[in-house]
Amino acid sequence: MRKLRLLIAAFALIGVAASCGGNSEKTTKTSEVKVDAIEVSVDSLINDASALEDKTVRFTAKVDHTCMHSGKRLTVFGQVEGKTLKVDATDSSPVFETSLKGKTVDIMGIVRKVPGSETADCDSDEGNETPVFAYIIECIDYSKVE
Repeated sequence: MRKLRLLIAAFALIGVAASCGGNSEKTTKTSEVKVDAIEVSVDSLINDASALEDKTVRFTAKVDHTCMHSGKRLTVFGQVEGKTLKVDATDSSPVFETSLKGKTVDIMGIVRKVPGSETADCDSDEGNETPVFAYIIECIDYSKVE
């Protein structure tokens, strides 16, 4: 009887290990729709978002700013000082909690190329030139990381 229990436990562990191993894409169920998301780092998105344009990505980042006026935009950052990425709210994730500043969040969204004027902050940065285009993330889903 004891050997049978050990055998069942061993098979269960092997099954769990096999189901979690080696796949860099995750399927996430959002609103009863399955979405394939590519796991990336926020730094790789900041450095070369063009490689993932129109793709669904998932990443973890720290929130630098939440738009206090509308709650419809997050600014997140990675390891490189001064480099940020904008995350916009969408119909599936209409607003962000304003208390997210300084918190770590897990974000899933679609990488989009937009005119640089669309990435202007709520509070304008005087003296900074607006780029011709920029990349943002259209948020599908997000959650605070505890």
